Amino acid sequence: MLFRSFSCHFLIFITFFLWGNALSAPLTFHDENRVLSATQGHYLEILAQELQQKTGFTLTIVLLNDGHNKREFLPGDNDLLLYTAFKQQQHFVKLGKNLESELSRTEIEKLQQKFLFPEYKSARYDKGTLQLAYQLTKTLIEKKGGSLSTLPPESSPEGSLNVAGWVFVATIFSLLFYALYRRGRHTRMGKNSRRFQNGRFGWR
Repeated sequence: MLFRSFSCHFLIFITFFLWGNALSAPLTFHDENRVLSATQGHYLEILAQELQQKTGFTLTIVLLNDGHNKREFLPGDNDLLLYTAFKQQQHFVKLGKNLESELSRTEIEKLQQKFLFPEYKSARYDKGTLQLAYQLTKTLIEKKGGSLSTLPPESSPEGSLNVAGWVFVATIFSLLFYALYRRGRHTRMGKNSRRFQNGRFGWR
């Protein structure tokens, strides 16, 4: 009985622990006009997680309708900030002081010209944002001697979950199975108890 109680509480603890980790991806995300879908936002979370794990840098995406009268978005020391104000047609890539030696302005401008501006000119803001974020992340990881395992945005399957997401889903199903198993066993034990009391082994 004690073991069952401990197992149940342990599973609940693990579930909430993994859920918290899955929801606390190292991504600061501000999308005023909801340019990106939920799936695209999740893709950026996966990208940000890999960037932080392999370089220690964080990713911030700021998409504003109107950049006027908004507080200034400044990158932290380890922050890669992608900032867009659509009304002013402004786009900036801002680097924290620890990234300034990793990426040159020339590299950033080349990536913008190739992956962001053509999509923005065609009003495909979501595609341009994801492509630039992917290319910048890939460049930073390669400069640290690693390789990016996250697929490019055009190749990433829709609605894919990261490892923490799949573990969370598996844990939820385990908890449901455990609850149903205990309920079924309790029901069978109750029936057997009544059969013992009133059946051929009991009093007549």
